[in-house]
Amino acid sequence: MKEDPQVEQFAADTILQRGVKVKIPAPLLLRLVGKKTFSLTVSSPFEGTMHRVASYYLSTGITTDKLEGITTEAALELMAKHGKAISKAVAVAILNGYVSGWLFTKMLAKYLRWHLTPSQFYSFTTLLIIHGGIQDFINTTKSVRTMTITQPKKGHKVQGG
Repeated sequence: MKEDPQVEQFAADTILQRGVKVKIPAPLLLRLVGKKTFSLTVSSPFEGTMHRVASYYLSTGITTDKLEGITTEAALELMAKHGKAISKAVAVAILNGYVSGWLFTKMLAKYLRWHLTPSQFYSFTTLLIIHGGIQDFINTTKSVRTMTITQPKKGHKVQGG
């Protein structure tokens, strides 16, 4: 049976709108009480969240050209230089709020760096970036560009006179 990419995209978008619960290891304080993990609900990011994510990502200066055919040494260098900014981008996207993003980004980013494996971190990043609304932003920008706000719509009478 052949799979339809549009159906897969629709399913991913629906899941992300509802939110995906992801379990991560609990902080020490919760472990002392007996709770080993806690769930974070990752949902579709708001426009403001995407602005913050974009600013963190663009501050790194990493382009897809730099990532093509990258060597291990170069990857380690990028991780050392820009790992904090990337973890902040993921933390902002997980928090997905104006006040919470402002207050807790650094703390959550540091926690994620020390408690997630690289594959878990990659899963968060993939979930947020691929299905996070970049294409919607591009489509909105194209729509706004084609709008003619100052011209009267067809069927409207010009007043005056």
